[in-house]
Amino acid sequence: MTTRSVHRRTLALALLLATTLPAQTADRDTVSLRDLHAAAIARDPRTGSSVLMRAASARRDQVIARDRFADPVVGGQLTHQSDVTAVPIRLPGSDIPAPPFTRYQLTLELDQPLYDAGAVTARRAVERARSDEADADLHTRLYGLTAEVNAAVFTLLLQQAQDDALRETDAVLAQRLSEARVRVREGAALARDTSLLVAERLRLDEQRAVVASRQQVARGQLRALTGRELSARIAVPTLQPLDAIDRASRDHAIPRTRPEFTRFEATRVRIAEEVRASAVEGRPRVSAFLQTGLGRPGLNQLRPDTDAYYLAGVRVSWRPFARRDVHDNTESLRAQQRITQLEEQAFAEQLARATLSDIAELERLEAQVQRDSALVQARKEVARVARLELDEGTITTAEWITAHAELTDARLAAERHHVERAWAWARLYTTLGLPLP
Repeated sequence: MTTRSVHRRTLALALLLATTLPAQTADRDTVSLRDLHAAAIARDPRTGSSVLMRAASARRDQVIARDRFADPVVGGQLTHQSDVTAVPIRLPGSDIPAPPFTRYQLTLELDQPLYDAGAVTARRAVERARSDEADADLHTRLYGLTAEVNAAVFTLLLQQAQDDALRETDAVLAQRLSEARVRVREGAALARDTSLLVAERLRLDEQRAVVASRQQVARGQLRALTGRELSARIAVPTLQPLDAIDRASRDHAIPRTRPEFTRFEATRVRIAEEVRASAVEGRPRVSAFLQTGLGRPGLNQLRPDTDAYYLAGVRVSWRPFARRDVHDNTESLRAQQRITQLEEQAFAEQLARATLSDIAELERLEAQVQRDSALVQARKEVARVARLELDEGTITTAEWITAHAELTDARLAAERHHVERAWAWARLYTTLGLPLP
Protein backbone atom coordinates (compact mmCIF):
# COMPACT_ATOMS: atom_id res chain seq x y z
CA MET A 1 0.00 0.00 0.00
CA THR A 2 1.41 3.43 -0.94
CA THR A 3 1.74 6.38 1.43
CA ARG A 4 -0.83 8.28 -0.64
CA SER A 5 -3.40 5.55 -0.14
CA VAL A 6 -2.62 5.51 3.57
CA HIS A 7 -3.57 9.17 3.93
CA ARG A 8 -6.64 8.84 1.71
CA ARG A 9 -7.89 6.00 3.90
CA THR A 10 -7.17 8.00 7.04
CA LEU A 11 -9.06 11.03 5.73
CA ALA A 12 -12.02 8.85 4.81
CA LEU A 13 -12.03 7.36 8.28
CA ALA A 14 -11.96 10.82 9.83
CA LEU A 15 -14.97 11.89 7.78
CA LEU A 16 -16.82 8.75 8.77
CA LEU A 17 -15.96 9.32 12.40
CA ALA A 18 -17.43 12.82 12.28
CA THR A 19 -20.83 11.36 11.29
CA THR A 20 -20.89 8.41 13.70
CA LEU A 21 -19.65 9.77 17.05
CA PRO A 22 -22.44 9.71 19.65
CA ALA A 23 -23.33 12.85 21.54
CA GLN A 24 -21.70 13.20 24.95
CA THR A 25 -23.99 13.20 27.95
CA ALA A 26 -24.31 16.35 29.98
CA ASP A 27 -23.06 14.77 33.21
CA ARG A 28 -19.63 13.95 31.81
CA ASP A 29 -16.56 16.12 31.38
CA THR A 30 -14.66 15.64 28.13
CA VAL A 31 -11.00 15.12 28.91
CA SER A 32 -8.35 17.05 26.98
CA LEU A 33 -5.56 14.70 26.02
CA ARG A 34 -3.40 17.65 25.00
CA ASP A 35 -3.66 19.16 28.50
CA LEU A 36 -2.99 15.82 30.16
CA HIS A 37 0.06 15.23 27.95
CA ALA A 38 1.40 18.68 28.81
CA ALA A 39 0.76 18.10 32.51
CA ALA A 40 2.55 14.75 32.44
CA ILE A 41 5.60 16.25 30.71
CA ALA A 42 5.66 19.24 33.06
CA ARG A 43 5.42 16.94 36.10
CA ASP A 44 8.21 14.60 35.00
CA PRO A 45 11.42 15.31 36.96
CA ARG A 46 13.46 15.16 33.76
CA THR A 47 11.75 18.33 32.50
CA GLY A 48 13.80 20.41 34.93
CA SER A 49 17.02 19.03 33.49
CA SER A 50 16.45 21.05 30.32
CA VAL A 51 17.13 24.32 32.17
CA LEU A 52 20.13 22.78 33.89
CA MET A 53 21.57 21.51 30.61
CA ARG A 54 21.11 24.91 28.99
CA ALA A 55 22.80 26.63 31.93
CA ALA A 56 25.72 24.18 31.83
CA SER A 57 26.07 24.69 28.08
CA ALA A 58 26.07 28.47 28.54
CA ARG A 59 28.88 28.12 31.09
CA ARG A 60 30.93 25.99 28.72
CA ASP A 61 30.32 28.50 25.96
CA GLN A 62 31.66 31.29 28.18
CA VAL A 63 34.78 29.25 28.92
CA ILE A 64 35.38 28.73 25.19
CA ALA A 65 34.75 32.42 24.42
CA ARG A 66 37.42 33.47 26.92
CA ASP A 67 40.02 31.69 24.78
CA ARG A 68 39.94 34.77 22.52
CA PHE A 69 41.76 36.73 25.21
CA ALA A 70 45.12 36.37 26.90
CA ASP A 71 45.10 34.13 29.94
CA PRO A 72 47.79 35.15 32.47
CA VAL A 73 49.99 32.26 33.54
CA VAL A 74 52.20 32.57 36.60
CA GLY A 75 55.16 30.21 36.76
CA GLY A 76 58.11 29.53 38.98
CA GLN A 77 61.20 27.34 38.91
CA LEU A 78 64.08 26.55 41.30
CA THR A 79 67.01 24.48 40.04
CA HIS A 80 70.56 23.51 40.97
CA GLN A 81 72.91 22.33 38.25
CA SER A 82 76.23 20.53 38.43
CA ASP A 83 78.07 22.79 36.02
CA VAL A 84 77.79 26.23 34.44
CA THR A 85 79.39 28.01 31.55
CA ALA A 86 82.42 30.03 32.72
CA VAL A 87 84.77 32.40 30.92
CA PRO A 88 88.39 31.30 31.78
CA ILE A 89 89.87 34.74 31.15
CA ARG A 90 91.10 37.14 33.74
CA LEU A 91 91.67 40.77 32.81
CA PRO A 92 93.57 43.31 34.91
CA GLY A 93 91.18 45.48 36.88
CA SER A 94 88.08 43.42 36.05
CA ASP A 95 86.47 40.26 37.25
CA ILE A 96 84.07 38.26 35.07
CA PRO A 97 81.64 36.62 37.46
CA ALA A 98 80.76 32.95 37.11
CA PRO A 99 77.07 32.13 36.62
CA PRO A 100 75.32 30.72 39.71
CA PHE A 101 74.86 26.98 40.17
CA THR A 102 71.57 27.50 41.99
CA ARG A 103 68.98 29.33 39.93
CA TYR A 104 65.39 30.46 40.31
CA GLN A 105 62.84 32.48 38.35
CA LEU A 106 59.31 33.76 38.72
CA THR A 107 57.43 34.56 35.49
CA LEU A 108 54.17 36.05 34.28
CA GLU A 109 53.22 35.03 30.73
CA LEU A 110 50.55 36.43 28.46
CA ASP A 111 49.60 34.88 25.11
CA GLN A 112 47.09 36.90 23.10
CA PRO A 113 45.67 35.12 20.02
CA LEU A 114 45.79 37.30 16.93
CA TYR A 115 44.53 34.72 14.45
CA ASP A 116 43.11 31.38 15.58
CA ALA A 117 41.81 30.23 12.17
CA GLY A 118 38.25 30.38 13.53
CA ALA A 119 38.88 27.78 16.25
CA VAL A 120 36.91 29.56 18.99
CA THR A 121 33.96 30.28 16.70
CA ALA A 122 33.90 26.64 15.56
CA ARG A 123 34.07 25.29 19.12
CA ARG A 124 31.25 27.57 20.25
CA ALA A 125 29.11 26.40 17.33
CA VAL A 126 29.79 22.78 18.31
CA GLU A 127 28.79 23.51 21.90
CA ARG A 128 25.50 25.12 20.81
CA ALA A 129 24.79 22.20 18.49
CA ARG A 130 25.46 19.69 21.27
CA SER A 131 23.15 21.61 23.58
CA ASP A 132 20.37 21.59 20.97
CA GLU A 133 20.89 17.87 20.39
CA ALA A 134 20.69 17.11 24.12
CA ASP A 135 17.49 19.17 24.38
CA ALA A 136 15.96 17.35 21.40
CA ASP A 137 16.92 14.00 22.92
CA LEU A 138 15.24 14.99 26.20
CA HIS A 139 12.00 15.92 24.41
CA THR A 140 12.12 12.61 22.56
CA ARG A 141 12.35 10.68 25.82
CA LEU A 142 9.59 12.75 27.41
CA TYR A 143 7.32 12.10 24.42
CA GLY A 144 7.01 8.51 25.58
CA LEU A 145 4.78 9.78 28.40
CA THR A 146 2.00 10.54 25.92
CA ALA A 147 1.44 6.85 25.26
CA GLU A 148 1.26 6.18 29.01
CA VAL A 149 -1.32 8.94 29.45
CA ASN A 150 -3.38 7.58 26.55
CA ALA A 151 -3.32 4.09 28.02
CA ALA A 152 -4.44 5.30 31.45
CA VAL A 153 -7.20 7.56 30.08
CA PHE A 154 -8.72 5.01 27.74
CA THR A 155 -8.39 2.19 30.26
CA LEU A 156 -10.42 4.38 32.62
CA LEU A 157 -12.96 5.05 29.87
CA LEU A 158 -13.23 1.34 29.04
CA GLN A 159 -13.87 0.41 32.65
CA GLN A 160 -16.33 3.29 33.05
CA ALA A 161 -18.29 2.13 29.99
CA GLN A 162 -18.39 -1.44 31.28
CA ASP A 163 -19.53 -0.24 34.69
CA ASP A 164 -22.37 1.73 33.07
CA ALA A 165 -23.57 -1.33 31.17
CA LEU A 166 -23.30 -3.56 34.25
CA ARG A 167 -25.09 -0.99 36.41
CA GLU A 168 -27.99 -0.78 33.94
CA THR A 169 -28.25 -4.55 33.77
CA ASP A 170 -28.19 -4.80 37.56
CA ALA A 171 -31.06 -2.31 37.81
CA VAL A 172 -33.14 -4.45 35.46
CA LEU A 173 -32.32 -7.58 37.46
CA ALA A 174 -33.16 -5.82 40.72
CA GLN A 175 -36.55 -4.81 39.37
CA ARG A 176 -37.17 -8.32 38.08
CA LEU A 177 -36.09 -9.83 41.41
CA SER A 178 -38.57 -7.62 43.26
CA GLU A 179 -41.34 -8.77 40.94
CA ALA A 180 -40.28 -12.43 41.30
CA ARG A 181 -40.41 -12.26 45.08
CA VAL A 182 -43.95 -10.90 44.91
CA ARG A 183 -44.95 -13.73 42.59
CA VAL A 184 -43.33 -16.31 44.91
CA ARG A 185 -45.30 -14.96 47.87
CA GLU A 186 -48.46 -15.15 45.79
CA GLY A 187 -47.63 -18.71 44.74
CA ALA A 188 -47.32 -17.81 41.06
CA ALA A 189 -43.61 -18.63 40.80
CA LEU A 190 -41.04 -20.93 42.36
CA ALA A 191 -38.40 -19.83 44.87
CA ARG A 192 -35.82 -21.15 42.42
CA ASP A 193 -36.53 -18.13 40.18
CA THR A 194 -35.48 -15.66 42.86
CA SER A 195 -32.35 -17.71 43.57
CA LEU A 196 -31.35 -17.55 39.91
CA LEU A 197 -31.83 -13.79 39.89
CA VAL A 198 -29.86 -13.35 43.11
CA ALA A 199 -27.04 -15.49 41.70
CA GLU A 200 -26.96 -13.44 38.51
CA ARG A 201 -26.81 -10.19 40.51
CA LEU A 202 -23.95 -11.58 42.58
CA ARG A 203 -22.12 -12.45 39.37
CA LEU A 204 -22.62 -8.88 38.17
CA ASP A 205 -21.41 -7.54 41.52
CA GLU A 206 -18.20 -9.52 41.09
CA GLN A 207 -17.69 -8.09 37.61
CA ARG A 208 -18.37 -4.57 38.86
CA ALA A 209 -15.83 -5.04 41.66
CA VAL A 210 -13.19 -5.98 39.09
CA VAL A 211 -14.15 -2.99 36.95
CA ALA A 212 -14.04 -0.63 39.95
CA SER A 213 -10.57 -1.91 40.88
CA ARG A 214 -9.30 -1.29 37.37
CA GLN A 215 -10.81 2.20 37.37
CA GLN A 216 -9.05 2.97 40.63
CA VAL A 217 -5.73 1.78 39.21
CA ALA A 218 -6.17 3.87 36.05
CA ARG A 219 -7.06 6.97 38.08
CA GLY A 220 -4.03 6.39 40.28
CA GLN A 221 -1.78 6.13 37.23
CA LEU A 222 -3.18 9.36 35.79
CA ARG A 223 -2.78 11.10 39.12
CA ALA A 224 0.84 9.95 39.34
CA LEU A 225 1.54 10.96 35.74
CA THR A 226 -0.19 14.34 35.63
CA GLY A 227 -0.81 15.33 39.23
CA ARG A 228 -4.46 15.88 38.35
CA GLU A 229 -7.64 14.31 39.63
CA LEU A 230 -10.23 13.71 36.91
CA SER A 231 -13.93 14.15 37.56
CA ALA A 232 -16.01 11.14 38.54
CA ARG A 233 -17.51 10.92 35.05
CA ILE A 234 -15.52 11.61 31.89
CA ALA A 235 -16.56 11.48 28.25
CA VAL A 236 -14.71 9.96 25.34
CA PRO A 237 -12.68 12.71 23.60
CA THR A 238 -13.50 13.51 20.00
CA LEU A 239 -10.42 13.19 17.80
CA GLN A 240 -10.70 14.25 14.17
CA PRO A 241 -7.26 14.89 12.58
CA LEU A 242 -8.76 16.21 9.35
CA ASP A 243 -6.47 19.19 8.74
CA ALA A 244 -3.22 17.42 9.63
CA ILE A 245 -4.01 14.32 7.62
CA ASP A 246 -5.15 16.42 4.68
CA ARG A 247 -1.82 18.26 4.67
CA ALA A 248 0.00 14.95 4.78
CA SER A 249 -2.07 13.62 1.89
CA ARG A 250 -1.01 16.58 -0.26
CA ASP A 251 2.65 16.07 0.64
CA HIS A 252 2.39 12.31 -0.02
CA ALA A 253 4.64 11.68 2.96
CA ILE A 254 4.39 10.83 6.62
CA PRO A 255 4.40 14.19 8.47
CA ARG A 256 7.73 14.62 10.25
CA THR A 257 6.24 16.02 13.43
CA ARG A 258 7.58 13.43 15.85
CA PRO A 259 10.33 14.76 18.19
CA GLU A 260 12.62 12.02 16.92
CA PHE A 261 12.93 13.86 13.60
CA THR A 262 13.97 17.01 15.45
CA ARG A 263 16.62 14.96 17.23
CA PHE A 264 17.89 13.51 13.95
CA GLU A 265 18.17 17.02 12.51
CA ALA A 266 19.98 18.24 15.63
CA THR A 267 22.41 15.33 15.33
CA ARG A 268 23.14 16.21 11.69
CA VAL A 269 23.77 19.84 12.63
CA ARG A 270 26.07 18.82 15.48
CA ILE A 271 28.11 16.51 13.23
CA ALA A 272 28.38 19.22 10.55
CA GLU A 273 29.70 21.67 13.14
CA GLU A 274 32.20 19.10 14.37
CA VAL A 275 33.43 18.61 10.79
CA ARG A 276 34.03 22.35 10.48
CA ALA A 277 35.76 22.46 13.86
CA SER A 278 37.99 19.54 12.88
CA ALA A 279 39.14 21.31 9.71
CA VAL A 280 40.51 24.17 11.84
CA GLU A 281 43.04 21.92 13.57
CA GLY A 282 45.40 21.84 10.59
CA ARG A 283 45.52 25.61 10.04
CA PRO A 284 48.31 27.94 11.26
CA ARG A 285 47.72 30.25 14.21
CA VAL A 286 49.32 33.54 15.21
CA SER A 287 49.56 35.06 18.69
CA ALA A 288 51.42 37.86 20.46
CA PHE A 289 53.17 36.93 23.66
CA LEU A 290 54.75 38.71 26.60
CA GLN A 291 56.81 37.16 29.35
CA THR A 292 58.05 39.19 32.27
CA GLY A 293 59.77 37.88 35.32
CA LEU A 294 62.32 38.01 38.09
CA GLY A 295 65.16 35.55 38.15
CA ARG A 296 68.68 34.73 39.20
CA PRO A 297 70.12 35.08 36.74
CA GLY A 298 67.86 37.04 34.42
CA LEU A 299 68.43 37.19 30.71
CA ASN A 300 71.97 38.33 31.40
CA GLN A 301 73.65 35.04 32.29
CA LEU A 302 76.81 36.77 33.53
CA ARG A 303 74.97 38.79 36.13
CA PRO A 304 74.80 36.73 39.32
CA ASP A 305 72.34 39.01 41.12
CA THR A 306 68.57 38.79 40.94
CA ASP A 307 67.35 40.65 37.88
CA ALA A 308 64.01 41.62 36.33
CA TYR A 309 63.41 41.03 32.65
CA TYR A 310 60.78 40.79 29.93
CA LEU A 311 60.43 39.12 26.56
CA ALA A 312 57.83 39.99 23.91
CA GLY A 313 57.12 39.00 20.34
CA VAL A 314 54.86 37.26 17.86
CA ARG A 315 54.51 33.47 17.72
CA VAL A 316 53.33 31.34 14.80
CA SER A 317 52.26 27.73 15.33
CA TRP A 318 51.32 25.23 12.67
CA ARG A 319 50.92 21.48 12.64
CA PRO A 320 51.58 20.52 9.03
CA PHE A 321 51.28 16.80 9.71
CA ALA A 322 47.87 17.18 11.39
CA ARG A 323 46.17 17.02 8.00
CA ARG A 324 46.00 13.25 8.15
CA ASP A 325 44.39 13.37 11.58
CA VAL A 326 41.92 15.96 10.30
CA HIS A 327 41.10 13.80 7.27
CA ASP A 328 40.54 10.66 9.39
CA ASN A 329 38.41 12.54 11.89
CA THR A 330 36.34 14.10 9.11
CA GLU A 331 35.71 10.73 7.48
CA SER A 332 34.65 9.31 10.85
CA LEU A 333 32.17 12.16 11.33
CA ARG A 334 30.79 11.72 7.82
CA ALA A 335 30.25 8.04 8.57
CA GLN A 336 28.23 9.11 11.61
CA GLN A 337 26.18 11.37 9.34
CA ARG A 338 25.37 8.46 7.07
CA ILE A 339 24.44 6.33 10.07
CA THR A 340 22.08 9.09 11.27
CA GLN A 341 20.45 9.26 7.84
CA LEU A 342 19.92 5.49 7.82
CA GLU A 343 18.45 5.57 11.32
CA GLU A 344 16.09 8.37 10.31
CA GLN A 345 15.01 6.46 7.22
CA ALA A 346 14.40 3.32 9.28
CA PHE A 347 12.38 5.30 11.82
CA ALA A 348 10.25 6.89 9.08
CA GLU A 349 9.55 3.46 7.60
CA GLN A 350 8.66 2.15 11.04
CA LEU A 351 6.16 5.01 11.45
CA ALA A 352 4.67 4.19 8.05
CA ARG A 353 4.18 0.57 9.08
CA ALA A 354 2.69 1.59 12.41
CA THR A 355 0.36 4.01 10.63
CA LEU A 356 -0.85 1.25 8.33
CA SER A 357 -1.56 -0.89 11.39
CA ASP A 358 -3.43 1.95 13.13
CA ILE A 359 -5.52 2.69 10.05
CA ALA A 360 -6.38 -0.98 9.61
CA GLU A 361 -7.47 -1.10 13.24
CA LEU A 362 -9.59 2.04 12.76
CA GLU A 363 -11.28 0.55 9.71
CA ARG A 364 -12.06 -2.62 11.64
CA LEU A 365 -13.46 -0.68 14.60
CA GLU A 366 -15.56 1.57 12.36
CA ALA A 367 -17.15 -1.47 10.78
CA GLN A 368 -17.55 -3.10 14.19
CA VAL A 369 -19.27 -0.03 15.66
CA GLN A 370 -21.82 -0.17 12.83
CA ARG A 371 -22.41 -3.87 13.50
CA ASP A 372 -22.64 -3.25 17.26
CA SER A 373 -25.49 -0.81 16.78
CA ALA A 374 -27.53 -3.37 14.86
CA LEU A 375 -26.56 -6.17 17.26
CA VAL A 376 -27.62 -4.21 20.35
CA GLN A 377 -30.98 -3.40 18.76
CA ALA A 378 -31.49 -7.05 17.91
CA ARG A 379 -30.54 -8.16 21.43
CA LYS A 380 -32.91 -5.56 22.90
CA GLU A 381 -35.73 -6.99 20.86
CA VAL A 382 -34.85 -10.55 21.93
CA ALA A 383 -34.74 -9.46 25.58
CA ARG A 384 -38.09 -7.65 25.23
CA VAL A 385 -39.75 -10.74 23.74
CA ALA A 386 -38.16 -12.91 26.42
CA ARG A 387 -39.61 -10.63 29.10
CA LEU A 388 -43.09 -11.02 27.60
CA GLU A 389 -42.66 -14.79 27.34
CA LEU A 390 -41.48 -14.95 30.94
CA ASP A 391 -44.52 -12.99 32.09
CA GLU A 392 -46.72 -15.40 30.13
CA GLY A 393 -44.87 -18.38 31.61
CA THR A 394 -43.72 -19.82 28.29
CA ILE A 395 -40.03 -19.65 29.23
CA THR A 396 -38.14 -20.08 32.47
CA THR A 397 -36.31 -17.42 34.47
CA ALA A 398 -33.00 -19.04 33.47
CA GLU A 399 -33.87 -18.58 29.80
CA TRP A 400 -34.77 -14.94 30.40
CA ILE A 401 -31.50 -14.39 32.27
CA THR A 402 -29.62 -15.90 29.32
CA ALA A 403 -31.36 -13.55 26.88
CA HIS A 404 -30.63 -10.53 29.08
CA ALA A 405 -27.01 -11.63 29.62
CA GLU A 406 -26.57 -11.71 25.85
CA LEU A 407 -27.91 -8.13 25.70
CA THR A 408 -25.45 -7.11 28.42
CA ASP A 409 -22.58 -8.69 26.50
CA ALA A 410 -23.64 -6.86 23.34
CA ARG A 411 -23.77 -3.54 25.20
CA LEU A 412 -20.38 -4.15 26.82
CA ALA A 413 -18.86 -4.96 23.45
CA ALA A 414 -20.43 -1.87 21.85
CA GLU A 415 -19.13 0.43 24.59
CA ARG A 416 -15.70 -1.18 24.42
CA HIS A 417 -15.49 -0.78 20.66
CA HIS A 418 -16.60 2.85 20.88
CA VAL A 419 -13.80 3.64 23.35
CA GLU A 420 -11.28 1.55 21.44
CA ARG A 421 -12.07 3.53 18.30
CA ALA A 422 -11.23 6.80 20.07
CA TRP A 423 -8.14 5.14 21.52
CA ALA A 424 -7.06 4.11 18.03
CA TRP A 425 -7.38 7.73 16.88
CA ALA A 426 -5.30 8.90 19.82
CA ARG A 427 -2.73 6.22 19.01
CA LEU A 428 -2.59 7.50 15.42
CA TYR A 429 -2.05 11.04 16.70
CA THR A 430 0.76 9.80 18.94
CA THR A 431 2.32 7.67 16.22
CA LEU A 432 2.50 10.59 13.80
CA GLY A 433 3.28 13.21 16.44
CA LEU A 434 0.31 15.34 15.38
CA PRO A 435 -0.89 18.11 17.73
CA LEU A 436 -4.00 17.03 19.57
CA PRO A 437 -7.13 19.20 19.43
